[in-house]
Amino acid sequence: MILLETRVKSNKADGIRNKLHIADNYIDNYNEHENGRIWVGWNANEVSVHKLNSSSQFIHCRVDDCSGVFQFWLTAVYAHNELERRKTLWKDIERIHENTVGPWCVIGDFNNVAKAQDRIGGNIVTEREFVDMQDMMLRTGLSEMDSSRDYFTWFNKHTIGPIHSRIDRLLGNVDWFQKYMDVQLKIMSPSVSDHAMLYVDSIVPKRKPMRQFRFTNCLVDMPGFEDVVRTSWIQRVAGSPMKRLWIKLKRLQTVLRRFSYPLSHLQQNLNKAREDLQKAQGELSLNRMDTNTIERVKFCTEEVIRLNGIEESILQQRSKID
Repeated sequence: MILLETRVKSNKADGIRNKLHIADNYIDNYNEHENGRIWVGWNANEVSVHKLNSSSQFIHCRVDDCSGVFQFWLTAVYAHNELERRKTLWKDIERIHENTVGPWCVIGDFNNVAKAQDRIGGNIVTEREFVDMQDMMLRTGLSEMDSSRDYFTWFNKHTIGPIHSRIDRLLGNVDWFQKYMDVQLKIMSPSVSDHAMLYVDSIVPKRKPMRQFRFTNCLVDMPGFEDVVRTSWIQRVAGSPMKRLWIKLKRLQTVLRRFSYPLSHLQQNLNKAREDLQKAQGELSLNRMDTNTIERVKFCTEEVIRLNGIEESILQQRSKID
């Protein structure tokens, strides 16, 4: 749990945290700012969090599971209102990137739009407002996570001159998106606040894991393979080159999993084809000059040969036989 802009003085922080039942599991940045602009709390039965670095605009920490196994790096952000002061934050994030290996997410109030569409109302968004942040994301390999429900995260609640903007977000590196494919970012209702709460949650309830997808070489010989691949690949996606490649490959995996569904019942289909061939040959022995029966035997023979070839190809690939 990350709380921003708490406006709680350091001498009252312990009392507030006791009421919130996070007195034993928290970190803050009072040493860098008198108001302790960022609090991070956690459930000790689920995770363990260790503070590594902080400033008046961020807290960077390591998140482990209860047994001490590393899970991901977490940077909680509450950026200053002034554009020039936020430039210091972008440099700090770049320095964190230089020493970060593995899943990493940066989440919080960036006080900064990332593109022109991130604000409606008020002044027109200029490139000067977001170019530094975009440069930082490019240099660090961070990409913004898509969200569900509302798009905008901040509203000034004015009847005259209303402004809606997206300044709260989650950024992640490729490792983070790969490890946490089963989560999504929800923009919750702001209630009495000007800001909406960001909620990272599982997309669906936990279910039995799917069997690992394995590409079989015989797929390329199946009718429609190239059309299926081409249709999936040409669909445009946003992000850095590496993120686009990764998204396209993951999307293609889902498509090929469906495309290869007939192969998942190959043994049953092969057994049935053999039975059909045996039945057709039995019928032919009763009427050897019947044209329809002869065609039936030819069709069943070709089907058995085709399925046998697929099975052999799969077995060769599994046993690493050239």
